[in-house]
Amino acid sequence: MNHRQVIREVAGRFPDLTQQQIAEVLEMLVEVWRAALAQSDDVVIRDFGRLTVEVQHMRNSGAVLAQMGSSAPERLPRLYFRFYPTSELRDEIEQLMKEGI
Repeated sequence: MNHRQVIREVAGRFPDLTQQQIAEVLEMLVEVWRAALAQSDDVVIRDFGRLTVEVQHMRNSGAVLAQMGSSAPERLPRLYFRFYPTSELRDEIEQLMKEGI
């Protein structure tokens, strides 16, 4: 489901709101979530799941050291972007997959 499809779906459920109003709310949500993730805060959406960015500081070695030499930093950050669904969402999706939907 893409951005436009989400807007149309939500607009169908809220006939008093325009698609433009819904798009503005959706864009505001994304802005808030982006800012939180950029600050290493989790985004928890009730009944859906948790979005998080995990940072692992890895020792520098190999090709990076060979290319950068002594100016290479000792450790490099590696980012992992994760989504952890709620157990209810996971169970629902697994059930739908079993039913072949």
